[in-house]
Amino acid sequence: EGLARALLRLTGTPLVVHGQEHLPAGPCVLACSHASYLDGVILVAALERPFCFVAKSELRGSLPLRLFLRRLGAEFVERFDAARGVADAQRLAGAVSSGRCLIFFPEGTFAPQPGLLPLHLGAFVIAARPRVPLVPVVLRGNREMLPDGVWWPRPARLEVELCEPVLPAADSDDEFADALALRAATQRAIAQRL
Repeated sequence: EGLARALLRLTGTPLVVHGQEHLPAGPCVLACSHASYLDGVILVAALERPFCFVAKSELRGSLPLRLFLRRLGAEFVERFDAARGVADAQRLAGAVSSGRCLIFFPEGTFAPQPGLLPLHLGAFVIAARPRVPLVPVVLRGNREMLPDGVWWPRPARLEVELCEPVLPAADSDDEFADALALRAATQRAIAQRL
């Protein structure tokens, strides 16, 4: 995290973080908007404690990304093999149950045009299964700094907003319905702030 903060300072990139008080003290899942390859660096610089990134297994194919994500202790997940995907979900739910905090980019990818892509269900199932808080996170300025298809960062003002946590229903025993409700609440929270 010190390296990420130093990089932003050295490049004169302002970073403003709102809502640190919304981070639960215990395990949680963060579901973050996604618009740039810099998003992981921005979150590492912004958050006051360590989190584990959940990344698609295809990112292992890029040496710089693989090294960066391994250094962060990232968990890789399979998106195209259903059996491995189920095993990955069980493993991640167990990690959260044992006290780890995970960061997901539930859009799964990003596009050059502004706006929020549909959210995949994985992050919300992982929060619903052990019944931990899910914190929607909005990044701003990242698309301007390093948009899709551009490989040299541009000057931008970065903002990270941590929204109020969303909790699975206390009296529900329907994990799938809980995950859908968490996804809908997260979609609303992020879309309102983008």
